[in-house]
Amino acid sequence: MPIPSLLWSAPLEDSAKREPAVPESTLSDLLADGEIRARSLPVLRLPCLPEEIPPRQELIMGLLESEDFADCADRLRLGFSEAEQLFDEISRAENEDEKILLFLPAMNRFFTLAEELARFSAHAPEGTRKAREIADYWQKYCENVAHAAHARRCRDLLARQDPKLTLRIHGSQVSAWERRRGIRADLEESLRDMGFEDAIPADRHPQKASELVISGYGGVYASYFQSASAFWEECFGDYVGGERDMTAVFRYREELEFLLDVTAYFRSLRDAGYPLCCPEVSSRREFVLTGLVDPSLRRRNVPGNEVVPNDLRMTDGTGEGSREQFFILSGANGGGKTTFLRASALAALFFSAGCPVAAREGRGMPFDAVYTHFPSNESFENSGRFADEAERADEIEKAATDRSFAVFNETFSGTDEKRSEEFSARLAGEMWRRGVFGIYVTHIHALTGGEIPTLAAVVDENDDNRRTYKIRRVGATASSFAQDILEQYGLDGDTLAARIAEIRAESEKGGN
Repeated sequence: MPIPSLLWSAPLEDSAKREPAVPESTLSDLLADGEIRARSLPVLRLPCLPEEIPPRQELIMGLLESEDFADCADRLRLGFSEAEQLFDEISRAENEDEKILLFLPAMNRFFTLAEELARFSAHAPEGTRKAREIADYWQKYCENVAHAAHARRCRDLLARQDPKLTLRIHGSQVSAWERRRGIRADLEESLRDMGFEDAIPADRHPQKASELVISGYGGVYASYFQSASAFWEECFGDYVGGERDMTAVFRYREELEFLLDVTAYFRSLRDAGYPLCCPEVSSRREFVLTGLVDPSLRRRNVPGNEVVPNDLRMTDGTGEGSREQFFILSGANGGGKTTFLRASALAALFFSAGCPVAAREGRGMPFDAVYTHFPSNESFENSGRFADEAERADEIEKAATDRSFAVFNETFSGTDEKRSEEFSARLAGEMWRRGVFGIYVTHIHALTGGEIPTLAAVVDENDDNRRTYKIRRVGATASSFAQDILEQYGLDGDTLAARIAEIRAESEKGGN
């Protein structure tokens, strides 16, 4: 029976076949280095199917709510990592006798992990469906007569072996009882405690074991070695590539790493006072969030209770009339446009990956990809900024579908305003007509108030220089960045005219 995955509806064996849909540039635009560990970012590039989102949300929220469940998941992650290393050492062994010596402790670790997986749901909050599915599968696996017999036989054999006699194989101390922890393992544990686990190399430098030592070990413990050889001949082909093949089980390590890494990210948000919710999967073409905030503000040490929330409502208008799934966003300089853009894109990314979202509540359809276009800060030796922006925008335009989410932050700003307006109108119009969900931020107010609905970063109605950081649905906007800056420094037309009139009055008064 196929092994169930922690993350996907497909079996664990098939999970590696998924192709990334979200570009790497989206993650670099939206997430700071180290915000979520690099080892887990590839999973964020793989959007979920609609039926995969609720079970994954439950797992992550369960890890957030239950320290016992999180500890269980971390123990399993560590156990799979160590078991994988043991089986890797078997694959690198120079001869069959060496493989036989390593096989028993490796299988013992696997049997122990299978039993721990059978108890997985006992640590999870009630109603965590995926934990129950995993536990049910492995309970049946462990109850299999042949498996239970092999597990007992493996442990009986190990119990007969003198644990004091060790053998150095591939740089590690190994005995038939269990691989012993050496200096290398202690160093790795310290690196993990400091959060530098990604720095630990996946492969160990192989050191050839002495065949003479191995054969001598077999001679001293002839009875044990003969029994171990019989176990190897009976079980290796069965458990590695055979009827009870367990090689795919090591993918649990990667899945647990992802769940623990994103849980750590959302725990930091929750502890800082940011709202978290699990949006419902909607059968309609919509993306609706209430009380949405930008979790990136936590990097600036902004407490969650000081962040201004906004609502996001996107729908293609099916059965409701007007279509508002893609917006032009303009308005006051420094009024929170980029913050709202980033909050919306992160929400789309996390929701489609089955994660919580920084909002009070929401619902929506999962997106097949999330695209972002932010101004590039790199130097342009062979082409200008406009050419670079045009190339990246063209890639999004070719890839985006009516189930995609795309945001553009002042795209085509690296050229004159007339050309920027022309290219922006064409790109935004194409996204709108194609049914892509998303937002196009621009300071060109000529693009607002047309067929594409308009959002604006509004200012205090009693003080034009005070930003409210609220985003509202409006008609056309009446000001651009330049106008805001002129007003800020008293250089706009009305202020200058009043100043000129004041100077003239003072001059005339002085002439009298």
